[in-house]
Amino acid sequence: MRRQGMRRLRRWLVLAKVALLGGAVALLVLHRTDLAGAAATQALRRSGFPDAAVTVTELSAERTRAILRLDRDGAVGGTLAILHPLETLLEGRIARLEIVDARLRLDVAKDGSLRLAGHPLAGSAKTGGGEADDATFTLPIDSIQLADAGVTLATPRGTADGTLRLTMTRDGALHRGQATLTAPAKGLPALTHWTGAGTIAETVGTLTAKARLTWDGTALRAQGDLLLADVAGRFGPVSASGVNGVLSFPSVVPPVVAPGQTLAVKLLDIGLPLTDGTLRFGYGAKGRLSVERAEWHWAGGVLRAEPFAIDPVAPRGTVTLRAEGVHLGPMLAMVAVDGLDATGTVSGSLPVRIEADSVHLDGGRLEADAPGTLRYDPENPPGFLNGEEGSPTALLMGALTDFRYDTLSATVDGQAGGELAIGIAIRGSNPAFYDGYPVALNLKVSGALDRILRQSLDTYRIPETVRDRMTEFQRRNP
Repeated sequence: MRRQGMRRLRRWLVLAKVALLGGAVALLVLHRTDLAGAAATQALRRSGFPDAAVTVTELSAERTRAILRLDRDGAVGGTLAILHPLETLLEGRIARLEIVDARLRLDVAKDGSLRLAGHPLAGSAKTGGGEADDATFTLPIDSIQLADAGVTLATPRGTADGTLRLTMTRDGALHRGQATLTAPAKGLPALTHWTGAGTIAETVGTLTAKARLTWDGTALRAQGDLLLADVAGRFGPVSASGVNGVLSFPSVVPPVVAPGQTLAVKLLDIGLPLTDGTLRFGYGAKGRLSVERAEWHWAGGVLRAEPFAIDPVAPRGTVTLRAEGVHLGPMLAMVAVDGLDATGTVSGSLPVRIEADSVHLDGGRLEADAPGTLRYDPENPPGFLNGEEGSPTALLMGALTDFRYDTLSATVDGQAGGELAIGIAIRGSNPAFYDGYPVALNLKVSGALDRILRQSLDTYRIPETVRDRMTEFQRRNP
């Protein structure tokens, strides 16, 4: 009896669907745009859009045009063109749906799920038992085309505005397609709320995402690439500018950046002005940023970071930078001590300690690669170095006017945006001081950091490998 009842119910459902199709055909024949608009409005409101309104402006057996509004203020909606040749409609499907002049709002939940104007992007209605409701009646759409739509992504940490293009084509039970989203980088905190966007601020530049999409009626899956063009901003206690490159995402929700992605960075300020850098990294589903290689130019030399992993939501830890061939003169110039000059290069290590809201240099140590010179001959010496002839301070000033060092070691300590302290221990002589008698000196200099190494930035060029990927991104489809 139960099976007979189920078969009888299915027959009635089939008859109901045929009746609905027949009614739709009748509406098309009668050109009753008012009834069609009212029916579409009620269907949307029953689907969870209580403020939806549809005004049908054209109705025929081949095409329907309508103005769609999903919210009370009309901020979310657009103009629809539905292509439905009569034979496809009788087969229970729509050939093509085109949306122009669209205004969309996608709400991104903390778990990364999407809602359109607050409505879950889900499939057919469900019964209380969790099974698909056989009474649900839908018309499959063979293809969906969304032109340059204005889209707002609303997240728990803010909003981001952009332009969206979307094409979806039905492949059996699935819809497959591609999308391109272009947005100013000022929306980066909203777009990356899952990486701790509360630490990201003051962003400029342009972001372009190209995604490959799959929609099975219940979930939207996406993978693709993200182009960063001249992005700059503050990331917690660190500031960066001139960030360029393409990142590949095997998964967008949850976000995963494939290992080995490379970005070029014009300037990274961590308390030292690191310029002309490249960063190779990946970002996993566990929320860890894994840096395989980071290389920067500083004071005419190179700083390389040992591989490290960090949580961008709570960026804390110590990164050790290995210095090679850093020029002593430009390094000392950062503390802006009048009359201080040096030649030669140094190498060593600089431990960088990252806290929630600050960056510190703790016990950096550099050693001279070869002999060089250190000169301190200010036009107006500070008062504590003004001494009578023959006094210890006068002797020190005399030795430093042209000191030729054989060995030199330096310690570096400081805080980003604060004071940089450099301690120098040198051994050598001044040919004009006591006939070149060997002298050992210990000096300390400090001063506010010069945050930009202008001469390095003026000659900056994006590395060719990174530029090639950016060009390829612009050329190809998603």
